[in-house]
Amino acid sequence: MSEEQHDGVSRLVAMAWGVATAPQRGPRRELSHERIVEAAIAIADAEGLAAVTMQRVAKTFGFTTMALYRYVSSKDDLHQLMLDAVVGDDWAVEDEDWRTGLEQWARTIAAGYARHPWALDLPLSSETLLMPGQVHAVDQGMRALRTLTAPPEAKLGVLMAVAVQVRGFAALGRDVSGDGGAVAEPTRRLLREIVAQGRFPDARAVIDSGLFFGEAGLEAGGDDDLGVALQLLMPGIEAVLDSSSTGADPPAPLDDPAARLTAAQEELAAVTALRKATQRRVRELEKREDRARRARDEARAAAKAAARAAARADGSSLGS
Repeated sequence: MSEEQHDGVSRLVAMAWGVATAPQRGPRRELSHERIVEAAIAIADAEGLAAVTMQRVAKTFGFTTMALYRYVSSKDDLHQLMLDAVVGDDWAVEDEDWRTGLEQWARTIAAGYARHPWALDLPLSSETLLMPGQVHAVDQGMRALRTLTAPPEAKLGVLMAVAVQVRGFAALGRDVSGDGGAVAEPTRRLLREIVAQGRFPDARAVIDSGLFFGEAGLEAGGDDDLGVALQLLMPGIEAVLDSSSTGADPPAPLDDPAARLTAAQEELAAVTALRKATQRRVRELEKREDRARRARDEARAAAKAAARAAARADGSSLGS
């Protein structure tokens, strides 16, 4: 496709999709916007977003800064390309149960932010939303919501709402962990003493219980804030949108053999990716179960030791 065929299209969007014409001058064989973005991401991962400058990225390739500008017109454009490249690179979503698929979709985005926390410092723009990574994310999200009985615009609204939740929790988690995470016990006691005076009666329950300090998850909500939020959102989504327990109608069969082949290949790739992701999740849960079992055994041993010590102390007091 020539650039003339896309007259009026943003060069940044055209570049992201690989339809922008490469510069006529400069190190064409050695450089491409994809390689520039990869180098910039590596710098940001290692040293933070502030370290990503056009000069620094050019130095990675041994070229001048002007050579880079022939491919990426500004640092802002480079940032948007970087953000699109890390939106999610290991998609695997369940398309039989929209609840499971939506959670997997959300956690894929969260994992991307965890690997590249600097991405939280980059604002989304109207152009970013039109790039391949974002469109792929929407495609996978709509796949996850196949069995949710709702019109496309409502499903897109669900994805937007969940994406905002994921970004918010990712930013909060990063900021809190940067401060050291755990709240010191003297600070906890201070807040408990203050609320005990009646100044914040409706907040007292969550402060006294420790939930406010992140000591424990909600009883039914799992072990992480994002999991809690998703479990709270799911019933509302179902109540408002999913009016059928049988799910959406299956897609109409494709008439074109080539299209059927493409769909079958995509289906196989999606199912394979889901199986691999499920296996990874099972291994993670097995490790977590093992840790929990060891913690339980240690606590049980400590409780028995304490009981024996208490029994000996009682026996000593009776004999004296």
